[in-house]
Amino acid sequence: MSTPLDPIHVGQVRGVAVRFFKAPNDAVALPWHAFSDLLSAAGLSRHDRRTFLSMVQSGPFQDDVRTVKTSAGPVMIAPHFVFQGTIGALKQVGLMPKDDDFESEFCMAGVSACEVLHAGLSPGERFERIITMGRRHLGREDEV
Repeated sequence: MSTPLDPIHVGQVRGVAVRFFKAPNDAVALPWHAFSDLLSAAGLSRHDRRTFLSMVQSGPFQDDVRTVKTSAGPVMIAPHFVFQGTIGALKQVGLMPKDDDFESEFCMAGVSACEVLHAGLSPGERFERIITMGRRHLGREDEV
């Protein structure tokens, strides 16, 4: 039986708890988030949350999300770029204001999750990890 993957940090976004996780398989990457928490924090109706969950599970991001076992039960987690794509889509269909306030609040919660990932590392090691995270996020792992 596999060990539960529990959140490394629980941030508050618009008064809603958003769980952040280390990347699956211990990859050096920006923190992943509980996708349903993102949708709740965005203030979507239950119907809209179900629609977006279904779209992510069957659309272009389906190979990028993972459902993991946690102490609280199964949770679908997603990498940071899925957050960015989702917020862009929500803005495009008018379910979220076009300003960047929500994104800023979510990212600040993610910064706290990064601090957990970097706990105990030297400043040099932290810097190297941040560079690696950014390169992986931008799809540039092969560049030196």
